[in-house]
Amino acid sequence: MTSPQRVSPAQLAALGGLLHDIGKFRQRAFWSERRSHEDHGRRWTEQKVLPRLRFLTDQEKSQLAEAVEKHHESGAYARDVRVVRLADRLASGERVPRDREEGTGDPATELLLPVFTALRLDSQGLDDTARRSYAYPTAPLSLDASIFPAPRETLRADYPALWQHFEKAWESFPDASPAFHDPDAFALAWLSLLRAYAWCVPAAAYVDEPDVSLADHLQVTGALAACLWDLPEEALAGLEADSSRDEPVALLTGGDVSGIQRFLYTVSSSGAAKSLRGRSAYLSLLCDAVAEYVRRGLEVPPCNVLYSSGGHFYLLAPLRAEGELPRVREEVLRVLLDFFGGDVAVVLEAVELLASDLKVDPHRPRSPLGDRWRELSGKLRAAKQTLLREAARTDPGKVFGPFGVGGPEVFCVVCHSEPDQPAGLKARGLSRPVAVTAAEEADRKCSLCESFEELSSRIARAEYLVLRSIPPRAEGELKWHSVLTALGLELWLDRGDELLEHHRDGDWVLRLNDASLAAVKGPSATVPVLGFRFLPNFTPFQDDGAIREMADLAQASDGAPYFGALRMDVDNLGRLFSEGLGGRLSISRLATFSRALSIFFEGYLNRICEQLDPHRAHLYLLYSGGDDLLAVGSWDKVVSLADRVRQEFRRYTCQNPALTLSGGTSLHHEKFPLYQAAEAAGDLLETAKAWKRDGKTKDAFDLWGQPLEWEEVAWARGWHGRITGWLDRDGIRRAFVFKLARIASMHDEVKPRLSHLTRIRRRVRHERWLWTLVYYLAKESEELEPELRRLRDELVNQDRIRCLATLARWVELSTRHEDTNGR
Repeated sequence: MTSPQRVSPAQLAALGGLLHDIGKFRQRAFWSERRSHEDHGRRWTEQKVLPRLRFLTDQEKSQLAEAVEKHHESGAYARDVRVVRLADRLASGERVPRDREEGTGDPATELLLPVFTALRLDSQGLDDTARRSYAYPTAPLSLDASIFPAPRETLRADYPALWQHFEKAWESFPDASPAFHDPDAFALAWLSLLRAYAWCVPAAAYVDEPDVSLADHLQVTGALAACLWDLPEEALAGLEADSSRDEPVALLTGGDVSGIQRFLYTVSSSGAAKSLRGRSAYLSLLCDAVAEYVRRGLEVPPCNVLYSSGGHFYLLAPLRAEGELPRVREEVLRVLLDFFGGDVAVVLEAVELLASDLKVDPHRPRSPLGDRWRELSGKLRAAKQTLLREAARTDPGKVFGPFGVGGPEVFCVVCHSEPDQPAGLKARGLSRPVAVTAAEEADRKCSLCESFEELSSRIARAEYLVLRSIPPRAEGELKWHSVLTALGLELWLDRGDELLEHHRDGDWVLRLNDASLAAVKGPSATVPVLGFRFLPNFTPFQDDGAIREMADLAQASDGAPYFGALRMDVDNLGRLFSEGLGGRLSISRLATFSRALSIFFEGYLNRICEQLDPHRAHLYLLYSGGDDLLAVGSWDKVVSLADRVRQEFRRYTCQNPALTLSGGTSLHHEKFPLYQAAEAAGDLLETAKAWKRDGKTKDAFDLWGQPLEWEEVAWARGWHGRITGWLDRDGIRRAFVFKLARIASMHDEVKPRLSHLTRIRRRVRHERWLWTLVYYLAKESEELEPELRRLRDELVNQDRIRCLATLARWVELSTRHEDTNGR
C-alpha cells in the first residue's frame, strides 16, 4: 500500500472548487427537503467524501467543508474559502439570465440544454424557439442514444435515480484506490464521476439559462482555484471587490503536435493498415502523455487539463508558470528531438487570461475570451514555423544530421528510415547483415514500426489503459512506449486478465469505451478503476483472430473488389470555438463543446461502426479524434459510414446549420498503398471544403472525385438502391447503366461551352444529352415507365444531371460481380 501524499495549498484550493457545488446535484434529488445546496453539499461531503481521503489532515478536511458551505457568503473567511468563492464567481461568468418571458427555472425538473444549439456562424444557426426545444435526458453517460439531445417535451428529469447511480459508484471505490492516498488521483477519480453522472446536470437553472453542465462548472472552478491561490493578497482583494476588472488571473496554455501528416502518411508495405492504425493511436497517447508531463511540470492538478484530443491539449496554469514554461517546453522538445529528429514535435505556448475575459455579455458580438483563443492559436501556428530554430542553435547535429550510416541501402520497408536516423533510433534492429534473402529484405522493419503493429493489435482488444509514473529514463531499442518512458510515464493497454497480472499499487487504471468505474475483480485481487477514456478501436478480424488486411476488406465488398478510404472533419471548427458563441463564450462552454465533440468522435464512432459492421468484416477505424476521422474498408461500407456519420452528427448537434461536416472518399485496388489512399481521401476532403455553389460553401462530400451536396448524395443513394433492384428483379439489362454513364459524359463534355449561350440556343443545338436521355428511357421496361419518367424529371428539372455520372458509377461498382453478358 502506498503512503498518503501531502496536499499543497493550490491542490487543496482545487479540491474545494471541485467539491463546492456538489450539493446542487443532491439538492435536485431531494428537492422536497427544501434545504440549500450549500447545506446538502457540506453534510454529504463530511459524511461520504472527506473521511475516505487519507492524504488530508483534520484541519484540511475542515477547510474543505467550510469552502463547500461558505462559497456564496461574503465575509472575512480563510484564504481557501475566498479563493474558491472567487473561482466560482469567475467560472460562473458563463451564466446568461433567462428572457423575462421565460421566467425562472425549477432546478428539480430543469434539464440541461445542449451547447450546440447556441452556436452561430455567418447568420447561420437556430432561432430561439428551436434552440430551447432540445435537452439531454438525465442518464449516466453511455455510448448510446442517451448522449443525444431530444425534444424537451419528451423528457422528464429523474435526478433521484441519477444521484443514486452517482452515490453508489462513489461508495463502490475500494479502500485501496489511489484516489484515497493521492490528491491528483482523487481529482481524476472525482472528475470521472462527474463526467459519468453529472454531465447532464445543469450547473445553474433558477434564473440562468441551463446550458453548462455541473461537471464542467466544477472542473473549471477547481482549475481556476488552483491558479488563483498564488495571486498576491492585493490582487485577490481587488478581484473580490470587482471580479470583472482587467486583472491577470491565469495562463491559457496550449500544446499542439507538429508533423502529424508526415508521421502518419509516409508509411508503406503490406502491413500498412496495422502500422497506420498504431501510429494514429500513438499520436493520441503521445498528446495525452505530453499534456500530463506539462501538467506535472507546471505543478497543477488534473482538473486543469481542460481538453486533450486530436493532437491538441489546453490547460489552465497559474501566472507563475510563465517562468516555468520555457523549461518545460525545452525538455519536451529535447526528448522528441532525440527520438524523432524533428519529424514529430510539440509546440507549447500560453496567453494571459484577465478576469474581464471571463465575463460573459450576450449582447456583445464577440467575447474577449475569443480574442484570447485566437491569440493562442496564432502563437501556436507561429511556433510551428520556428520550431527547430532554438534546437538548431544549441545542437545543430540533432536537426541537420548527418543521419544514417551511408553505404549500401539498409532501411525499414515501412518508414524508410536507416540505422541511427536520428540518434534515438540507433538500436532499432536495422544493423546490416552479411547477406539476406529477397523475402527477408522485403520484410525488414525497424523496431519502432514493428511496435506500432503490436500497438494496433493491442488497441483492438484492450479493455483498460494503465498509467504508471516512473523516473524518466531512456530505453535501448526504440518502441512506441520509449518516448513515454522518457517523459516519466509507463503505459499499458490490457485485457482484464493482463491487468490483474501486472497491476501495482498506485497505478492509474482507466476503463476504455465504458464510463463504468466499477473495480476489476479477480480470484485473488481487486484492481481499482480511477476513470475512463474513449478510444476509437473498431477493428476487423479474421476467423482466426488476426486483423484483416486491405486485400481482405476489398474482397469483402459488395460488388467490385475495391477498398475505400474516408476522411471527414467538422467545417470551420476554429471559428466555431472563437466566434460561434459570440459574447456568450466562456471557459466552461469551451470545455463543454470540446468534450461533446470528443465523445462523438472518440467514442460514439465505434458504435456507428458496430451498427454498420456487426461481424467486424468490413470497416477499420484508423483514426478518430477531436473533430475528424480516417477510416478504410470495403468501399460500399465506407460510403455507408460517411452517410451515417453525417446523419448522426446532425442529430447530435440538433440539426444546427452552423455545425456541418465535409468528407471525401477514394476508391482503390487492393494492392494500392494505404498511405497514398489516405492522402487521396485527404485531397478529396479538401476539395469538398473548397466547394461552393449558390452562395453555399463546404458541408459537402467528394465521392470518388465528384464533390456533391449531402442532399445530392442522398438522392444518388436512393436511385442506386432502385436501379440495382431493377437489375436484380425487373428485367433491366446492365447496359442501361452504361447508357446513363454515356448521357452524363455527354452533359459534362458540353457543359463548359454553354455558359455564353442563350437558353433557347442551348436547348436546340447543344443539349443532345437531354434528347438522348428521353430516347433511352423510353425504350426501357413499360412496367417501370412511371419510375423512369420520375428519374428523367429529377435529372432535368431538379438539376440532378450533375450527379448522374456518380450514380452510374455507384451502380456499376455494386453490380460488377454479376454476369455482364446477360445483365
